Amino acid sequence: MTNTINLGEVPMAEEGIALPLTADSTGAWEFITNFNGAYQYVQFNATAGDKIVVPAKLNEYYTYSFKLYKPDTSLYNNAVYQVHTIPILPGVVYTGGIGEATINAGKLQFYALPNQQTYNHDSLIYAKQIAVFVEGVILQEGTAIDEYQVDLVSGTITFNTTLTASQKISILYIK
Repeated sequence: MTNTINLGEVPMAEEGIALPLTADSTGAWEFITNFNGAYQYVQFNATAGDKIVVPAKLNEYYTYSFKLYKPDTSLYNNAVYQVHTIPILPGVVYTGGIGEATINAGKLQFYALPNQQTYNHDSLIYAKQIAVFVEGVILQEGTAIDEYQVDLVSGTITFNTTLTASQKISILYIK
């Protein structure tokens, strides 16, 4: 039997939702919810010790119930979670969650300039976690050509490949 855990209000952006939950294993996770009878299923990568960021497009101001499945296909904490989504606007840091399950999250957004390869912002300095979306697709941090690197001391993201002019870049950060 599963229990239901209410996480309270959680900030979300069009590109994804930063949950006040910490992954306990690394690999491909699964998220499933429904909205007015239509199910949404998303598979995403998470790293043990990091907050869970699900690249799902959810409606604002709605109470969702969802399940998270870990890489070994077991139900995370044997629980169904419930959140009330609130919009996260660029340049504002939001606090969401309840009690020990709280999260401070913000969103930055910009359109790439010709030949741009770096982005710097004070909000990224010493962020606990960053999720980068290019045209709505989440990127991974690393050294591969389609990944990026972060310098948390300076608040700089360096893309391993030059961005295309006018690409919409969104960054969710957790402080």
